[in-house]
Formats: sequence, C-alpha cells, structure tokens
Amino acid sequence: MQINKDIKVLVAEDNLNLRKVLVNIITKIGFTEVVEVDDGEAAWEKVKEGGIGLVLTDWAMPGMTGLDLLMNIRSAEEPTRSLPVVMITASDTKNAIMTAGKHGVDGYIIKPFSVTTVMEKLNEVLHKKA
Repeated sequence: MQINKDIKVLVAEDNLNLRKVLVNIITKIGFTEVVEVDDGEAAWEKVKEGGIGLVLTDWAMPGMTGLDLLMNIRSAEEPTRSLPVVMITASDTKNAIMTAGKHGVDGYIIKPFSVTTVMEKLNEVLHKKA
C-alpha cells in the first residue's frame, strides 16, 4: 500500500542543521508540504492550528520537550490525538524508549540516522496509522 505523501509534515528540531537534513530527507521521500519549527511550543501551536498529518519531533528541545509535545497531542481531542508522532533522539536507553511508548509514540529514530532509516520508519508509522 502506498502512503499518502500529500499530508503536511511538521518537523520540530532545535538544531538548524539537523532540521534541514530532516526536511531534505522528507522532501526526497516525496512529501511536498513540510512545516519547520525550532521548539516544542511552536510545534504545539502548529498542531493546534490543524492540518498536520505527521509529526517528527526531537526529544530534547528548550522550553517544551518532544515528550511534552507528544503528551499534549495524546491528551487533545480527535483528530489531533491520533496524529502519528515519530520521536527523534540521541538516547536509545530502554527507559527512554519505554517512556515514549507509554505516552503513545508511533515511532522512534535514534541519532545519528540515515536516509534509509527515516524512510523505513515513516513508511512503518504511516502504514500502521492508515
């Protein structure tokens, strides 16, 4: 099954270089509408505006963390509550993965990552939510 690449993808990452890499990968995969923000609070505002179909968020950001963003999304009303969320982090500890899972994360990408890893994880997450 083909994933819908017409959805709007939100990338929340405080590191500008890494955010640009993620946006380039997402665009290369074929998504045409990508919104970039540099912190969790800005990401939450974009989510509340509506129209977002997928969220990729860094775990460790100033202000509102990616985990806080995930918890806000999961405690919101539908359809926001069901948004697919992929957490991106340098932490691959079992505790971090379990914490994100407990709060309903759909996927987890460990830094450093490859184009292939991002493509595979987005395909997996979007197929699961389809």
